Amino acid sequence: MMRSLERRDPGALLSFLLAITMHVALFTVLVFGIQWRAKRPDPVMAELWTQLPAVEPPKPVVQPKPQPKPEPKPEPKVEPKPDIALEQERKRKEEQAKKLREEAERKKQEELRATQEREQRERELAEKRQSEEETRQRMQEQLNRELASATAKAPGPPLLGDPRARARWGDRIKAKIHPNIVVPPDMPGNPEAIFDVELLPTGEVLSAKLRKSSGVKAWDEAVERAILKSSPLPLPEQREVFERRLVLTFRPKD
Repeated sequence: MMRSLERRDPGALLSFLLAITMHVALFTVLVFGIQWRAKRPDPVMAELWTQLPAVEPPKPVVQPKPQPKPEPKPEPKVEPKPDIALEQERKRKEEQAKKLREEAERKKQEELRATQEREQRERELAEKRQSEEETRQRMQEQLNRELASATAKAPGPPLLGDPRARARWGDRIKAKIHPNIVVPPDMPGNPEAIFDVELLPTGEVLSAKLRKSSGVKAWDEAVERAILKSSPLPLPEQREVFERRLVLTFRPKD
């Protein structure tokens, strides 16, 4: 019959063999599955303790010590070359010597200026003293001339009073007027300005008129302002010496 099947359908034999194989495999699985379920579990044994056994505490975990960070190594200093160091030292010494020279020169200039200023003050003081002396002498001579002129021209008795008292009076008048004179800047030379001054018996100035100009208008005006500002002028020590009209002469360096 098998032969007749092979002759009839070659694929039918293969299907038949596969079907038998599947049935055998299914049977094997069923048998082993039943035996696995029927097997009893092994007995479990337990021990009873009246006291729990001592449990050792867990050992502390030792943390590893942190390793210190390595310190950075200092960078090696680069030593300057000998020739560079010598050059720097030479420049430093030159600068120091230059500063010392400049300081010495500055002190020398300061001392020179101080000496020149001191000499200038001494010269000005000497000139002032000489000018004052010359002014006093001129005033004395002028008063003497005025006294002699008035004596020669005026009829009647001569003027009374001591000529020295008149000179002292003139000095006192000039001494009061001079501080009030503002000398113009850049005053050229030593020009002379002459004024006619009229007084009241109390010494107050009634008028101050320019008799002779110095040629420098600023100086003439400065003297006129000083005369009017100085009113009243001092009176003489001896009353008989007083005169209402005076002739006064002024120079910048007097």
